[in-house]
This record gives sequence, structure tokens and C-alpha cells, in this order.
Amino acid sequence: MKKKLKIAYTCNVRPEEFEDNPEYGEWESPETIKAVTAALEASGNKVELVDADRDVYHKLLRMARDIDIVFNNSEGLREVEIREAIVPFFCEVIGLPYTGSGPQTLINALDKPTTKEILLNYGIKTPLFQTFESYTDRLEEDLKFPLMVKPISEGTSIGITQASKVSSEKSLLNTVKKIIKEYKQPALVEEFLHGKEYTVGIIGRYILPILMLDFNKVPGKPDVRDPHVKDIENPYMEFMDYNSKGYINLSRQAAVAFDAMSCNDYCRMDFREKDGVFYFLEMNPLPGIHPTEADLTNICKHAGISHTEMISLILYEGVKRYRRDNKFSERFPDEKISGIVDIVEKARGKIEFYKKPLMNKSGDSYRLVKPEEK
Repeated sequence: MKKKLKIAYTCNVRPEEFEDNPEYGEWESPETIKAVTAALEASGNKVELVDADRDVYHKLLRMARDIDIVFNNSEGLREVEIREAIVPFFCEVIGLPYTGSGPQTLINALDKPTTKEILLNYGIKTPLFQTFESYTDRLEEDLKFPLMVKPISEGTSIGITQASKVSSEKSLLNTVKKIIKEYKQPALVEEFLHGKEYTVGIIGRYILPILMLDFNKVPGKPDVRDPHVKDIENPYMEFMDYNSKGYINLSRQAAVAFDAMSCNDYCRMDFREKDGVFYFLEMNPLPGIHPTEADLTNICKHAGISHTEMISLILYEGVKRYRRDNKFSERFPDEKISGIVDIVEKARGKIEFYKKPLMNKSGDSYRLVKPEEK
């Protein structure tokens, strides 16, 4: 009988009563859970869903002997400051392999100012910014209106509306005060950049086609990607032309950021353009994987990669890392991962690459993936 890989799929299961609550927008819907489970099972694996609630450590500990790897997409508990790092941290303590980035990466990336400080040291440009611990803090002289105000540790555009762009001291004060009160965290205040927004997805060493949004083409000409814009933006999304002046530069910045933050397996990050220069906004090393609505899913779709193939590619990246580690390599014999390899090879066979690989500062090679021809 063919051996199967045993996978624990960790995520935060969104209760029905929070379905329309934007603060729980990062928690997984039944649709996502069903699609991800089916994708993991498609390669012949046995999958068990683990709700990453307050008992997640004991759940993982009880399962440890029976689990080969954790497919982690847990956002953690909202009241915990290092929430995204909880599952990876427990996996490290228990000795369980897991997909995605480690605790330190997730802690740093969840704190937007910390991410910016790290990437500035690697030559990545970012809008001028300041952290407001209190609404009584004084605005630094080099920050000029208009400004963007958002929580320092949220994703999925939580805490962002069109009113997040402020143009006066009064609106700055009110918006900062609202964020600190409602989200129980400091506010990030940064230079607002008028211009197109770019989303870069990376899986392993593949830099996927770069998604671009021109706000002038969206009804109402919004200034920021708030939840409402995300609901209507799909018809207005475009893919950046490889031959455009900044494609290689933007891809290189994304590769540098991925390595600088010690990301594993996959990530998604956002940039804005000002006067031909790209500025890093934020990254999510634990991006959404909804089967139709997530940015990463849609980017993969335009590269000819299905949702099942995307999940398999992410899983395979994790498996490869642990196969190189003598402590875990015996968990992943060829026989147990052959189903994953079959799907991954099929996906790779459909992917087209631009001819010239991209080299990062460490000499590692990234492949630039072409979008599918229409």
C-alpha cells in the first residue's frame, strides 16, 4: 500500500458570527478551508484540519508522532502581539516541520516599521515614516502632507479606508487616535505616494508575474486599496510589462526583501511607484490563499498555475527544506512525496520563464515567470 504524507493544516477557522466582521477578514472561510484541504489531498496526502485557537499547542503536541509536516496558514489570536508566529514557534519547540516562514520573520514582518527599518539597511527604498505611540506625538518635520495612516500590525487592509489618507493636522490627529483606540496598537504614519501600486508574489525561487493597479482606472479614482476597492478592483488589475523600464529593478528589490527578511517558501509584497522609483510598502510572508479572491492565487492563475498547483508548490518548498536537514529527512522519502512531485512537475511544465534569471546579492538565482498568453 502506498504511503501517504500526513499533514496538519493549521489556520484560524472563522466563526459564522464573524463572517462580516472585517477584523476577522484574515481568518479562513469554509470555502478556503475546503479548497486548501482538497489541494493538499490531491497529491495523495492525509490531511487533518487544526483550528489555531488557544489550545493549538496541545493539539499539535498530541498529533506530533502522527504528523509529517504542518501546512501553516494561521494568523494567530488577535490579542497576542506576535500572533502570526505562534504556530511556527510551537512547531519549533515540538520539533515539527512546517511550511512558510519562521517565527522571527513573521514577528518582524507583522511590525511594519520594523520591516521598513530592516529593508532600508539592504538598500530598499520606502516612504518616509514615523510611528505614533500616542496621538499627542509630534509630527516629524520631514513628513509632509498628504500622509497615509494605518495600524502597524494588521493585514488584509484592516484599519484602512479612503480616510486613511490625511491632509491636515486635524485629520491626522483624529485618524491616529482612532487606530490606537480601536486596534490597541500604535499607528504608522508615512508619506503618501500618488501612483500605481504593484504586488509581487514569490514562491520558492519563482518571482511570479507582477500585478499592477492604476487607481485612475478604478471607479471613483480611489487613493488606497481599502477593502471596498479590493472588492471591485479585479477588472482593473493589469500585469506589468516585462519590457517596461522598471520590471527587473522591481523584481530584484522583491528578491532582496525576501532574502533580507529570511522568508521561506512564499510571500507577497506591495510597492508604489513615484517618479519612476519603486518604494516598498509592506510584505506578507503569510499571504491569503483563498481559491479565487487572494492576490497570490490570482497572480498564479495568470501564470497558468491552478490553486491546487499553487498549494502543492508551497508544500513542496517546505518539504525540500526539511529533506536537506538530517533531523527530518527520513520523514520525506521519495515514495511519500511522489504525488506532490507529480503535481509540481506538471505545474512547472506549464510555466514559462523569461530567458535571463535574476541574481540576488548572495548569488542566488530567481526565475522570472511569464504570464500566460491570452
